[in-house]
Amino acid sequence: PDNGVPSQSAVPSDEFSIPEDVSAIFDKSCFGCHNSESQSEKARKKLSIDKLGELSKAKLVGKLGEIEEVVEKNEMPPEKFITKYPDKKLTEEESIRLVEWAEKAADDLLGITK
Repeated sequence: PDNGVPSQSAVPSDEFSIPEDVSAIFDKSCFGCHNSESQSEKARKKLSIDKLGELSKAKLVGKLGEIEEVVEKNEMPPEKFITKYPDKKLTEEESIRLVEWAEKAADDLLGITK
């Protein structure tokens, strides 16, 4: 029944997908902790990359904003993790690509054209 509450169903895959180059960056630097099978409950709750497409549009836009923010501030991957696994550090190009992708994906979901 239509009770005026927006649907919380997942975003259709034609509206949201992760491009291969972005997926490769996630695989290198993010997915180890941020997946639905992660040992780290905190990282899993904050972001499960493999579950992004299952979020409602509003939640997905929020997560994309969080990705953009933590990457811009160099908060992810965390320093402690980078010290242990220096090869997981994002390059400047990778950071820029993630931020640009997250911003554009959120704009696309919201129907914003720039």
